[in-house]
Amino acid sequence: MQNKAASTPPIKDSILTGKVYDMNIEEIKKQMHLQSRIEASEDNSYPIYNYTIHDVEIALPIIAEGLKEKGFIQLEQPVFEEKIKTIFGNIFHGNNHKVKLRTKFNTIFVDSTSTNEDEFDYTIENVFVSKEYKFITYVPLIGDFVEFTDSNHYKIEINPPLIARNKYLFNNSQSDLAYLLAEDTLFLKTLVKSFGYTKEEKINTLAMNDYLDLDNNHMPTVGEIIFVKNAEGVLEIKQELLQWVSDHTHANDNTLLQALAQYAYSLYNNSSNNIFTNNPFEIFSLEEKRKIAAYIANIYEPLHHRLAPQNPGMWPVSTVLENILNEDKGLADFLKQHRYFSLPALKQELEPAD
Repeated sequence: MQNKAASTPPIKDSILTGKVYDMNIEEIKKQMHLQSRIEASEDNSYPIYNYTIHDVEIALPIIAEGLKEKGFIQLEQPVFEEKIKTIFGNIFHGNNHKVKLRTKFNTIFVDSTSTNEDEFDYTIENVFVSKEYKFITYVPLIGDFVEFTDSNHYKIEINPPLIARNKYLFNNSQSDLAYLLAEDTLFLKTLVKSFGYTKEEKINTLAMNDYLDLDNNHMPTVGEIIFVKNAEGVLEIKQELLQWVSDHTHANDNTLLQALAQYAYSLYNNSSNNIFTNNPFEIFSLEEKRKIAAYIANIYEPLHHRLAPQNPGMWPVSTVLENILNEDKGLADFLKQHRYFSLPALKQELEPAD
């Protein structure tokens, strides 16, 4: 975790063992002093310092050196850009309110409701992407990773979670993934819930288990991380999460599957949609609603047919597809026109083989 605020440089009598640095030392001392005033004093004896772009730009080369010390391998630009797109999506364009584009770094807001005033709030885990050094960080307070060994030298000590985040995401380090799964689960769940990263099943499990812990009324909000509008306003369907629901549905445990069914019904009925951050009844067009219903039905129908007879008391009599077909009279023709979105179980339901 980050310190609440940077402190003035601690000066030690002798140089500690390990690599030491003297680059940009006067500027670092200056910014550390300023950052020590990010929070007000009890007696209001000094003005509060407002963190700025300059603070980030001073920190980035220092963090890059610290990561290098810990074995982080900086990627070539095309590979890095592709990794960023895999993790966060194609988000870096001027019309996207979830990002702030800058010369030396880009900011990704963890919360879609964040404003520019929240960009450098160290209590919010916004993500800063270094363009030159090709890594990610949270708000970098210099006192969190610079330790002075004397008046002219310092060591760099990067927090272990930040090292592990970068080595897992950009160097595919599985040992660092194991560390994150044990020590930094909030960040991993944020990757899924806020940024739509669903390529790692172990991380998906962390996020999906959060929804299993919700009460039945709020569990349908799981649909919000599976069916999302991307930065360009296009519907994206996180099929890895749909597969997770399918794989974790059993005859005596269909909790998340039924939550998805309720999400499907919320597409057509606005009566209980105050539970959602993004109301599915309002944000999706009819065509998008039909596509979402198709993908839910594609996993729901075969599971219902196979598992309901084993434990009838746990399952509703009618399926999600039957209920939505009754609600949306044009759905069947729409699905046929779109060749059932190449979903085999859905086609089998509506055009059963002889």
